[in-house]
Amino acid sequence: MAVVVLLGDINIDLVLDIPAYPAEGGEAIATRQMAVIGGSATNTAITLARAGHEARMIGRVGNDAWGRQAMSDLSATGIVTHWIGTDASEPTQINVVTVGITGERTMFAYRGANARLAPGAVIEEAFEGAALFHLSGYALLQAPQSDAARKAIDLAVARKIPVSLDIPGGVVSTIAADVLALLPKLDTIMLDSADLPRLLDRPADSVLGPMIEALLSGGIRRIALKGHGSLSLLCQRGSTDRAPWFAVEVTDTTGAGDAFAAGHIHGRLTGLSGRECCRLANAFGAMAVTRKGAGLAMPSLQDALSLMDAQSPR
Repeated sequence: MAVVVLLGDINIDLVLDIPAYPAEGGEAIATRQMAVIGGSATNTAITLARAGHEARMIGRVGNDAWGRQAMSDLSATGIVTHWIGTDASEPTQINVVTVGITGERTMFAYRGANARLAPGAVIEEAFEGAALFHLSGYALLQAPQSDAARKAIDLAVARKIPVSLDIPGGVVSTIAADVLALLPKLDTIMLDSADLPRLLDRPADSVLGPMIEALLSGGIRRIALKGHGSLSLLCQRGSTDRAPWFAVEVTDTTGAGDAFAAGHIHGRLTGLSGRECCRLANAFGAMAVTRKGAGLAMPSLQDALSLMDAQSPR
């Protein structure tokens, strides 16, 4: 399999199942609690490592028990941790993730050590032999991590390594200007179709086609849309591939988009067609929502393939 370099957040998710959200100032008594490794790029890295790839993480944790747990979990999944630094002044990021009865997650985060990843921590050695560089959009939120992300992109581009960027819906408006400026350097962006208007500062009811054309004209090569009705799409110059979502029972949506990204990356690196990339990404995302939490619960390639086989047309 291939070498994939990833840059993004490494954190511990404190996951709380809650029956209902209280009004501000109220209380909600959780019915379940878990503390597990997480982070968008981390979840994607774990999924890729389980699919047989060499996943190299660039990131930062705090000098604390949570950071030690994160490093232990990453190493246990086979992720290369050589380029993960330790911060002496900021703690490991903690995400409080509340999961409602529908399985939808709501997240509260203090970015801690992640945001302090500096450009000096990004070195050429990490990219030797790499087939792809993947960046989480959270890394563009604030300096110095955003500066480190841009340096990593430039190193990848100089080596002709394709760059993929996963754009989380919760921060798309905040990082939109940065993303648009980076389009000529990117191979693939991944986001929900509902977030396209916010990325391009257009009305919410804007037609999909012109928005896709605007992004392609900006220099991006591939646009992977996580959700467009009941389909996911892969849009390229002159072609659009699509595949329907799989029918599964939703337990927890945490990490679904990260698994989807891993599916597209695996499909691209193994030479799958556009449609098969969409199907595989959908299968990874679908399997992710059937589990509690993300991190070590992220699906394997066999999990995704089994779902595809079980729900393939007969």
